Amino acid sequence: MGNYLSLYMTNPEGTPKPLTEPSFDANMGFPNGRKQRVMIATEQEMEAAKLPLADRDYCAHKLIAYRACRADVWPWAYKCAHEKHDYLNCEYDDYINRMKEYEREKRLLQRKQRIEKKQAQELHA
Repeated sequence: MGNYLSLYMTNPEGTPKPLTEPSFDANMGFPNGRKQRVMIATEQEMEAAKLPLADRDYCAHKLIAYRACRADVWPWAYKCAHEKHDYLNCEYDDYINRMKEYEREKRLLQRKQRIEKKQAQELHA
């Protein structure tokens, strides 16, 4: 509800639109640049593992390892607890990164609004 209220009612220009690319440079504010995220699992590996499209993210390699472990030790799937833990931690870290990127975009949009408002006031003063 909070995002909906902010996006559509209180501050639509200062809230990022869902499922859109960032409008600011990814390295803005990072003098030494940022570490580039790289997909470890290839498209062929994901197709061979029959991963659904929803699971083809930066953690796909961990999911493939977890599924392979389960297939190897079935019916003793509890033996793959380490692989499952790695996969779930990767998904959690990916979620945190996406939320941080959303917050960064939101703060930069609001900063842009403040700067434009200040420039407009100086122009009229």
